[in-house]
Amino acid sequence: MNYLLDIGIEQDVIKKALINNSKQTIDDAEWNIELVISNINYLKSIGIECIDKIIINRFDILLRNSNNLKETIDNLDDNNVIELINKDIKYIYYLDK
Repeated sequence: MNYLLDIGIEQDVIKKALINNSKQTIDDAEWNIELVISNINYLKSIGIECIDKIIINRFDILLRNSNNLKETIDNLDDNNVIELINKDIKYIYYLDK
């Protein structure tokens, strides 16, 4: 997951992600590097600040189809959901809808 280092993710975050996420999720990420990077950049661009926590706890969010992820967020009250997610990662479940 060295590609995450290239976009500014710290090594300790990567180590925690490897522990907290399934081997299948990590393998899927390795096969979908461009998708993962694209989704990280998108989440940052809309104001999500807890990218490290998402990588550690819900890497699967970053493997979602980019259009699907954007559509899910567009269908929510963006500012409120983004604020909630930034305050507490548990609200990431809104992106599961």
